[in-house]
Amino acid sequence: MFIETPLIFKTVVILSIQLGLVLITCFYYLKKARIAYENGTTLLGYKFRGSVNMKRKLDLIPYTEPKKNFPKPMEKYIDKNTTLHKIAKNQDEVIELLKEGYKHAYWGDGTIGLLFFAWAGLLFATTFIVQFAGINIWLQLIFFSLASLTFGPLLAFIMLEMDENDGFTALKIVLVVTMLTGFIGYRDFISFSDSNLFGSMLLISLFGLLSFNIVRFFKEFSRQTIRMAAIFGSILFSLFLLYDFNLVKKKSMLAINNNWETAVEMAFILYLDVINLLLEILEAMGNS
Repeated sequence: MFIETPLIFKTVVILSIQLGLVLITCFYYLKKARIAYENGTTLLGYKFRGSVNMKRKLDLIPYTEPKKNFPKPMEKYIDKNTTLHKIAKNQDEVIELLKEGYKHAYWGDGTIGLLFFAWAGLLFATTFIVQFAGINIWLQLIFFSLASLTFGPLLAFIMLEMDENDGFTALKIVLVVTMLTGFIGYRDFISFSDSNLFGSMLLISLFGLLSFNIVRFFKEFSRQTIRMAAIFGSILFSLFLLYDFNLVKKKSMLAINNNWETAVEMAFILYLDVINLLLEILEAMGNS
């Protein structure tokens, strides 16, 4: 490998490849969703219906069909914490349960759920692997790449759940923010990574954002509140990008850090910043 290249070059190359893998798989599944809509077929257990958004562009909406064969699962929503479930063994029972307020349970084939757990496991493994020196760099890159490849289809369905056209706008925003923060952070106009106060503020803010998202599992919030939290998260991860790009600059000042192992570590940190920034922007746009 080209050791004589600067650390920022190595870091950006790895980061670009990993984000490229995410986008390639995301666009591939968006295209497959369009084909599934046109042919009336399924993709990862979902079918798609088309609608036209306010900009007169096609918006694909994923949905699952009720089970065609008996027994059929039925459910009745009571409140956020209570949903009743029953099984209809024949059409008469279906009709009776419908009269009682039950509806067909629309369950997918579980592929998206499996992808999510696979991605979460690979991301956790990658986090562990890149933090320890001595682990083969190719093993680090393999786990890193697998995490990116499994996140791509998940990102595609996140975009489809809101409006993939807004998703493309979010991607453009992330690209611009990443380039700006990279330029400002690496140029070292302000030594963000040397400021203990700035670093502490980021960590406290991150803890607050995580706490809010945990509380969301148990308490309902208005769309406006969720949107404001997502905007806050977008600003937070933009600041993290400033901090981490500046950290790359600081590390590059020591020749001992100019290696591919350090580049993988820094690329992974920046990767997490970019992915979280994208998810927060999508959350904000989805609740506008």
